[in-house]
Amino acid sequence: MVLMSGSNKAGRFAIFVRNESGWADFFVTRIGLILFASILLLAAFKIYPMFQERESRLYLDAIASDVTSKIESVDSTTIPGYKYNYMFEEKNRNVRIEISTEYITAHANLSSSMWEDRELTHAEPVITHVYPPNSNWTNTSGFRKYVSDTIGDGKNGDAASPLDIAANKAKIDMLFESARKELARNPFTPDPDRPLFIEKVIVYYKNQTEIQKRDYVFVYQ
Repeated sequence: MVLMSGSNKAGRFAIFVRNESGWADFFVTRIGLILFASILLLAAFKIYPMFQERESRLYLDAIASDVTSKIESVDSTTIPGYKYNYMFEEKNRNVRIEISTEYITAHANLSSSMWEDRELTHAEPVITHVYPPNSNWTNTSGFRKYVSDTIGDGKNGDAASPLDIAANKAKIDMLFESARKELARNPFTPDPDRPLFIEKVIVYYKNQTEIQKRDYVFVYQ
């Protein structure tokens, strides 16, 4: 066994101190490890929010698509006055739904103590125009009353009380267009704790020889 004297140790340490490339390698290695650890740490904090956002977007898409599909199913039915009661699932009640005549929009808040406040939004187009509550009516009976009082001279446009096509159709079209513009600015936000009624509504018109009809979908609570 060879013993190293104190002088030899001191000599080697002095050589290492004087070796500039040795010091450079030492610091480069340590700095590299620190940078690598920092990158891993930042990546960990970045990946989780990205994963959470992706999952949340898929979640919002599923909810908005579900509401949209129910509305379009009611639109496709041939049964006048058909009404579907849509119930929001318990797990979906933390999502804010907005309904305009052309879109179902779902919103979710991703705020947390670790990351800044964020809100995700997903909009699903509706093939048919759907009419939620607005400044002129809140449900089907409200719509019939409004038509009877302001447009139809006592006629409300149902099967037993058709409107005059020449005198009233253009006014009804303007009424629905006004509702569309209003709801584009201020969509209807349903209460997720209450059922959402989706109803097939038909407006009947009469001319001298025949009955014509136009169908719509109303949603309300």
